[in-house]
Amino acid sequence: MKEKYYKIIGENIAYYRKKKHLTQIGLSMNANVSRAYISHLEAKNMNRVPSLDMLFHLCEILDIEPYQLFIEPKEQIKK
Repeated sequence: MKEKYYKIIGENIAYYRKKKHLTQIGLSMNANVSRAYISHLEAKNMNRVPSLDMLFHLCEILDIEPYQLFIEPKEQIKK
């Protein structure tokens, strides 16, 4: 079950990053992490699990509320 949520979080990070016209490098620079870290977060299998602090930091950068990371991507498009 947790893998499902990791996938949703990763897809949403990518979705909102692109919506803000940020590259993985741009987001990584703003978040003060490596591009590889962002790539791992966005990967379908999410082999890196971010801390809550990092999730909140990414939400600030992406101008979203934390709950938005947990909504299935197809639901995001309807809004």
